[in-house]
Amino acid sequence: MVPLAEIEPPELRGARNPIGPSVGEFGILTPLELYPAPQGTPYRYRVSAGSRRFHTARDVGLTEVPAFVSSSDGSAADITGIENLGRSNNPVAEALALRKKLNQGYNLKGVADLWGASLGTLKKRAKLLELPEWVLHLVGERVAVGVVEQIAALNEPYRTQAVEALQAKVAGGPGAKFTADDLKGARVAHAEDLGDVLSAALLDTPAPLIEVDAATDLASRVMAMARNEGVDLGALAQALLDLASDGTAEEESAASPAVEAEPEPAPLGVPAPPAVNRPPSRVRATRSGVT
Repeated sequence: MVPLAEIEPPELRGARNPIGPSVGEFGILTPLELYPAPQGTPYRYRVSAGSRRFHTARDVGLTEVPAFVSSSDGSAADITGIENLGRSNNPVAEALALRKKLNQGYNLKGVADLWGASLGTLKKRAKLLELPEWVLHLVGERVAVGVVEQIAALNEPYRTQAVEALQAKVAGGPGAKFTADDLKGARVAHAEDLGDVLSAALLDTPAPLIEVDAATDLASRVMAMARNEGVDLGALAQALLDLASDGTAEEESAASPAVEAEPEPAPLGVPAPPAVNRPPSRVRATRSGVT
């Protein structure tokens, strides 16, 4: 954020835009574009884009605004007040700053390197940009940024369902706030369907066979882990089937131990043959001359 006192008031051409109630309540969300003022002037910056936003902010009594700062030759520089991404108190301004960089041709990895920010934080900010801009204007007063990030993380159609619930809630009055409890319905539906998808993939059937709540919850978490690790769900399903098949075979083998064959008994009344086909000891002794 840049203090208004450091910005030279720009000349305003044309009529001023009417001041909406959200400006006084939530501040300026779209960053101004600034460049360094020449030496010898009492100000640090001049406005290259956003004159009306500057005057609107001053008219409603704001003391600072989000802003981009470019070098004097117009090349993109870093963002004043948002160098430590994730530590500011205005994630919406961070998201809009990120959009500016993405429009300049950067990808998320490039912005992360430029700002020294974590890729995870940038992904959260990029998710905010997928929401309608009026939702971003509600952050801080009508809805917490953490709740908005949860909405942005939902897949369709659950995200639209959550946005519609937010719209209905804030329409109830100026003091109405949308909380995590209000978001619970969309999140539960999202989690249940994720569990159904994984169950169907693992069981190779179009209809989910896992109906126990604990199993569905476990399936949802396993699928999330597989996605985070980059594991293909089909390969995971096959591996689980192979493990299940091996376990079943081992159980069957353990349940049916091998039985040793018993020797057949000799016929009744017939003596068993000697172990070695040799004459009795008395005959052997006579033949050898021993009496």
